[in-house]
Amino acid sequence: MKNLGLILGIASFFMWGAFPVYFKYLSHISAFEILANRILWSFIFVFFVLLFCKKLRSLKRYLLDKKLFLKLSVCGILISLNWGIYVYAITINRVLDASLGQFINPLMYMFLGIVFFKETPSKLEFTAIFLGFLAIMIQVIELGSFPYIACFLSLSFTIYGLLKKKMNIPSLEGLFIETFVVAIISFFYISLTPSNLNFDLTGLLLLGCGIVTLVPMITFNYATLLLKLSTIGFLQYITPICTVIFGVVLFNEHFSIYKFISFGLIWIALIMITYDGYKRRKNV
Repeated sequence: MKNLGLILGIASFFMWGAFPVYFKYLSHISAFEILANRILWSFIFVFFVLLFCKKLRSLKRYLLDKKLFLKLSVCGILISLNWGIYVYAITINRVLDASLGQFINPLMYMFLGIVFFKETPSKLEFTAIFLGFLAIMIQVIELGSFPYIACFLSLSFTIYGLLKKKMNIPSLEGLFIETFVVAIISFFYISLTPSNLNFDLTGLLLLGCGIVTLVPMITFNYATLLLKLSTIGFLQYITPICTVIFGVVLFNEHFSIYKFISFGLIWIALIMITYDGYKRRKNV
C-alpha cells in the first residue's frame, strides 16, 4: 500500500507540474476565459464525482452551516485568484515566475506564521526566510520591478491553505462549496462574453480544465492516506521542478545568472527547513 501511495503522490505532483504544458495550448485566449472555464467545469465535475461516490447527502450539513459556507466562499475567491495568476503567468510566458512562487510557498507559510500567529522560528528557519527575501530582492534587481506573479501566487495559496487548515471538511466537498459562488460568476461570464467553447481542440481543452484540476486532487487525497506527511512534504517539490524544466526546455524561457542565483538561494532555504523539520521530528 505504501508503494501505491508513493506512485499516487508522485503522479499528483507531476500532473500539477505539467499544468504549464496544458495551459500553454490555451495561451491564444484570455486568462479570464480560461479561469472562468476552469472554475465552472471543476464545479460541474466535482458534483458528478460526489454523485458517483454517493456523497451529495453529506453536502447538506456543510451548506447549511452559514459560517462555514462564508469561509469556504472566501477560500473559493482565494483559490480562484491563485488559479488566475497562474494561468496568466503561463499565457504571458512567465512560467519561471510561477515556479518561483511554488518554491517559496513553505517560506511564505513560515513568514505568515511568525507575523500573524506569533510563532517563534528556529535559527535555521529564520535564516531560510532571510534567504527567501534575498532571492526575491535579486529578482527585483533583474526585473527592475517587484516579482508580483511569484509573490501573489504564493501569498494567495498560503492564505488559502491557512484558512482551510482550520476547517474540518473533506477536500472534494470543500472544493464543491468553494467553487459554488465563483462558478455562478463564471457561468455568467462565459454566457455573456464571446466564448471559445466550441467543438474543436480549444473547446475540448477548456472543457478538460475541470478534469485536469480534479484528477490530481483525487490521487493526492488517496496518497495522503497512505504516506507520511514528511514524505508528502518532500514530494511537493516535484511540481516546481517540473515547472522549471518545462519553462526552460519546452518554452525556451531565459534562465539568467540572476535567476540561477535566486533559485539557488531558495533551494538552500528549502534544504535548511527540511533538515530542521527532520531534526525536530527526530527529537520528539
